[in-house]
Amino acid sequence: MSDATRRGLAGWQIATLSVAAGAGALALANKLADLGVGQPSDTLDGERGRYAWTIGDISYTVKGQGEPLVLVHGVYAGASSYEYRRVFDTLAQNYRVYAFDLLGFGLSDRPPVVYTPILYEELIQDFVRQVVGGADNPVAVIASSLGAAFTIRAAAERPGLFSRFVFVNPSGMDGPAATGAPVLRALALRVLRSPLLGQGIYNAVVSRPSLRYFLKSQTYTDPALVSDDMLDHYYTTAHQPGARFAPASFISGTLNTPVAAVYPLLKRPILLCWGKDARFTPLENASAYRQANARTELRVFDCGGLPQDELPTEFTREVTGWLHTTRASASRG
Repeated sequence: MSDATRRGLAGWQIATLSVAAGAGALALANKLADLGVGQPSDTLDGERGRYAWTIGDISYTVKGQGEPLVLVHGVYAGASSYEYRRVFDTLAQNYRVYAFDLLGFGLSDRPPVVYTPILYEELIQDFVRQVVGGADNPVAVIASSLGAAFTIRAAAERPGLFSRFVFVNPSGMDGPAATGAPVLRALALRVLRSPLLGQGIYNAVVSRPSLRYFLKSQTYTDPALVSDDMLDHYYTTAHQPGARFAPASFISGTLNTPVAAVYPLLKRPILLCWGKDARFTPLENASAYRQANARTELRVFDCGGLPQDELPTEFTREVTGWLHTTRASASRG
């Protein structure tokens, strides 16, 4: 064997060992990221239930009496009905409130499926119809950001399930169905779903420093609202087994949900609640919703992307007042 061949083999062996070492280090880092993470807790005070949906069990909390009101949370790392915790009890004073965690989030199951807008549209329809009873009694709904886009499409397809809508910083009116070439989106999704590299990328996104930055600089106008308890909740929820699969669809663009074509089809009263300083869905987007559907009213709050959490008293006052005044017109259809 020549010296050149020996040197070539040595280089190949070194490269192989380097890759193996890197993979081992990444695997170890992934295990350490989830080490000591307990189970997320239900932060809403009410009657807890499990809905055996076709793909996985859906966790929900229900409280109060009267007209049914369904809460749909947004989509982001660590998302759940936690975002409604500061308004849940107040809303339950006048309504029978159902807050459920979307599949892949919160206390619901996280199966390793490819999460799509159609999946969530069908989930919202089935939950309203089978759990809340919306097939016989149309329900009011409060839906946030991407959860609002899912709800808009679900309502356009099954209008008889809903009586009126409150959309909080909704997305989907300002962009195309998905960003990037389909091949690149498919590749990104495949990488993000992979057990080693995908988990490593996801763990970087949901590390404590990343979550702290996202909450303080991108979500709330008042960083002081981001407490250690809040950070612990998001970290714990985001580090459950299978937690990366739904965000993988979101990050890759698979969950982008256009609503421009279907939003004008909604025939029930609509209230937009918008944070003046919302980053991901800026206030300027509200004008497109108002132009697309004359039933749309707008309330602007002096906060970021979660007015229901940042200004809960003002939010519940505006929403419950609007729901009360529109009840009669909604019943007339």
